Amino acid sequence: MKYTSPDTKYLSLDRRFIEQPLKPAPPPIVTVHKASGYSGYSSTTTQGHSSTSHNYSSSTTKLNSSSSSSYKATTESSSDKRNAKKYGSKLDATGSPSRSRNTTKELAYPSDESMKPPEFTKKLNDLTINDGEQLELTVKVDGDPEPQITWLKNGKTVNSSEIVDLKYKAGTATLTINEIFPEDEGEYICKATNSLGTSTTSCKLTVKPMENAAAKKKSDDKPPKIVDHLTSMFVKDGEAVTLSCRIIGAKKFDVVWLHNNKEIKPSKDFQYTSEANIYKLNIAEIFPEDSGTYTCEAFNDAGESFSSCTLNVLVPNEEPKSPVFTTFPQSATVSEGETVTFTCKTETAPLKVTWLKDGKALPETSSKYSFSSDGDKSFELGIKACTASDVGQYIARAIGKKGETNAAFALNVTNPGDL
Repeated sequence: MKYTSPDTKYLSLDRRFIEQPLKPAPPPIVTVHKASGYSGYSSTTTQGHSSTSHNYSSSTTKLNSSSSSSYKATTESSSDKRNAKKYGSKLDATGSPSRSRNTTKELAYPSDESMKPPEFTKKLNDLTINDGEQLELTVKVDGDPEPQITWLKNGKTVNSSEIVDLKYKAGTATLTINEIFPEDEGEYICKATNSLGTSTTSCKLTVKPMENAAAKKKSDDKPPKIVDHLTSMFVKDGEAVTLSCRIIGAKKFDVVWLHNNKEIKPSKDFQYTSEANIYKLNIAEIFPEDSGTYTCEAFNDAGESFSSCTLNVLVPNEEPKSPVFTTFPQSATVSEGETVTFTCKTETAPLKVTWLKDGKALPETSSKYSFSSDGDKSFELGIKACTASDVGQYIARAIGKKGETNAAFALNVTNPGDL
């Protein structure tokens, strides 16, 4: 018996197994995608199958080439079907959805038909109201996304305040002014804006002046007159301060106090008092922010009178704002046709003193006014032949190297014989 070593036996079996011909690989399954730039099946890294990889790549190339015309027809057919759908992507019907960047970009999303630009369903109309009445402008607007509302008067934005109340809810926008004055006349615009556009509606407001009070008033109805005016002064931080003036000439009238042209609401800190014909504003404790112009205004249907002064609050360890007034101009009430003179003095010589009426500098070339100075610290303003047009709020403004200071006063003009 021939001896066969175990190693030889196993070697023979291994050789027989290796020498058996390899079965051909199954044909590749190829999926066709529309997306451009598809690189096909990547080569296998196993050396023993390198020939198979090359065959597969060649087969893929051939398939793509031979089916290009039929693929085009399929795409056109799919496109026609997609046009009838609400949503659709430009994919070939024979393949699975592609996740390539190019295909994703071609997803077609229709616009939301519910979205629309603003449209006013209730617009503004021109109107005329009486001086002193309430104004309410109302509009209704539709739009998606919900529009933002802006109000304008004569081209300038109107903001909500103590005087103007703006509201917008559930598509309805309102602008309300409780008491209208002649200066509220003008063009009002409501503008609605969203991401799709802007729409506006406008109206012209005309304020009808009150009837001539002189024709309506009773024979004993007269306007109030301030005869003893407010006095400007320096006060110390934390002090109690009282401003007072004497008002005559009318049986009934109202009095309001203002700080820098804003009405002071009576409170425990700012109390209105009156005794006989003396009217006072009591400030319990003065603070630096209380510095400024104070005005007492008395009025009724027959007319009005007012007086102004300046309070300067001195803060410990701080020098007063320079230049410093040592003599303030005093408010005055004169008869029509009279000439009036206002005087002020400063502690040091300022660079210049200017005079203003209702916030505007008086023209130095006008024959109506006279301006004089001693060349140092004393200055005068003269107003000749006073008329109703001279009534108003005045300021003497001293300008120095380190800043400027103001001294406020008022002028009232009455009919001859009323004083």
